[in-house]
Amino acid sequence: MSRRPASFQFLLFFVLIAASVSAQVRSGGKTYTYLIYHKLAPGMTIQNAMPVEREWKAINQAAVDEGKLIGWHMMVKQFSSNPNPAEYDYVTCIVSPTMGMGGASPAAMAKLYGDSVQVRMADLNRRDRLTAPVVRIDIWENLDALYGPDFSPGKTQTVVVDFLKLRDPLADWPGTLASLKQTGSTLIDQKQAGGWSFSALKVPAGSEKGYGFALTRPVTSLNVLADPTDPKLAAAQKQLNRLFEVVRQEVYRFELFTTRPAAK
Repeated sequence: MSRRPASFQFLLFFVLIAASVSAQVRSGGKTYTYLIYHKLAPGMTIQNAMPVEREWKAINQAAVDEGKLIGWHMMVKQFSSNPNPAEYDYVTCIVSPTMGMGGASPAAMAKLYGDSVQVRMADLNRRDRLTAPVVRIDIWENLDALYGPDFSPGKTQTVVVDFLKLRDPLADWPGTLASLKQTGSTLIDQKQAGGWSFSALKVPAGSEKGYGFALTRPVTSLNVLADPTDPKLAAAQKQLNRLFEVVRQEVYRFELFTTRPAAK
């Protein structure tokens, strides 16, 4: 019951953005992110969607507390190079340690809803579909990520996502991932970014999308998009541009998010 079970029957498997991965530097280890795109129903606004998403947050927080999920967050679109700006209005993300999603236990759900779990979940799904139905789902494999020691979506509210296409399908992009990651480390050290992650599209993977990778950066300011003056950052940007073409760039704002339990 981690997220929209009824809506997922047709596509049940995805910052990108492992934005809620941890509140400490994290490197290595694959995780998976479900990107769930929502289109507001006619006459509805983000404010109408908030009560529904707050309820999903509570459900997913229970799964995070039990270690079933790494995190959940809601991101509202701010800017996009998408030629169809009305495609969707906001995204919810579920970050999972496995390809399949794990939901909160029956005991945890009972704490939330008592003996009315089925009735309350049916009502939540109904309100969800009426307010902001799911129009698309992607599953990404997070190949590598790095986050600052004090990272939190609440502190770094803006997220920049570059959807990338390899210029040469035979290029050795895994061999250059470490040097590209160093760029993220530098941005984190300079307090320009809260984190960095690199992901590959898993489902649905199709050439019609035009991209197969995503570079995600929670940033403190959109100034990070300006041409870097740091020689190391400039060189890394040139390397990235040689390897990948930015097919689409989108900028989001963190609106809601779960938190990880404190390490014992």
